[in-house]
Amino acid sequence: MREEPRYDQADTADIPVTAVPADDADADEDATAGRPQRRGGRRRSARPRRSAFLSVAAPSLAVLGVTAVATAATVNESEPVNETPAPVAAPDPADVRPVAANQRLDSQLAGLTEAVDDYSDRASRTQGRIDLEAQQEAEAEAAAAAAAAAEAARPKFFLPVEQRGLSATFGQSGINWMSTHTGIDFPVSYGTSVRAATDGTISTQFHPSYGTMAILTAPDGTETWYAHLDSTIFTSGTVQAGTVIAYSGNSGTSTGPHLHFEVRPGGGSPVDPLAWLRGKGLEPT
Repeated sequence: MREEPRYDQADTADIPVTAVPADDADADEDATAGRPQRRGGRRRSARPRRSAFLSVAAPSLAVLGVTAVATAATVNESEPVNETPAPVAAPDPADVRPVAANQRLDSQLAGLTEAVDDYSDRASRTQGRIDLEAQQEAEAEAAAAAAAAAEAARPKFFLPVEQRGLSATFGQSGINWMSTHTGIDFPVSYGTSVRAATDGTISTQFHPSYGTMAILTAPDGTETWYAHLDSTIFTSGTVQAGTVIAYSGNSGTSTGPHLHFEVRPGGGSPVDPLAWLRGKGLEPT
């Protein structure tokens, strides 16, 4: 009896299988039944047939399984996973190594900071000098204004002595003068303070008739003479009105201690000192 070839599942996967219709299978059985039997009384047994369903289904199921696995893997790879990523801890600053570029940047920033601080310091000092100069200028202006106000308020004319009263007047004549009297006399005691009648430049000299005398020239050229002095405080220089410039005495041609006072506008001929003083708002009598 001839053996049929065997096929395992791996071989059947590559062999095309054709399904046999049920009617054809029955016809084969009938044809076999009508055939005469072989000699010797043996009847050939019918060849067992594989089921068409198993021949097709077994390899197909294997292919479907592989395909399903591949499809599942593809789907799993393509579909996004909606999972929250695990938090990542920040690096420890102590473990971070500075990069050369960062070091250069830090150096540049440090230099820039120093430059800004230096500029700020210089600007502050400059502003301080400006403020100081402005303050000094304001103080100078205030001082100048105060001085101008004081100068305006300062008396510009004084009586030559504080004592009121006259012992002789201008133009008077008599045995005491060779001609008429050229000034006025203040009957003050010896050593009385004599004051400058105006602002001006002082000079001193000794005259046979006037004795020790001081001549004060005012800014307008008017001269005031102070005669028969005991001594002078200034021999030259500039003084203001009211400054004590000498002390009265009895020097020169004199009958006793007194102050002889004359006024000579422009250094010329004498004028009445009484009228001149009254014209300045002063009253000697």
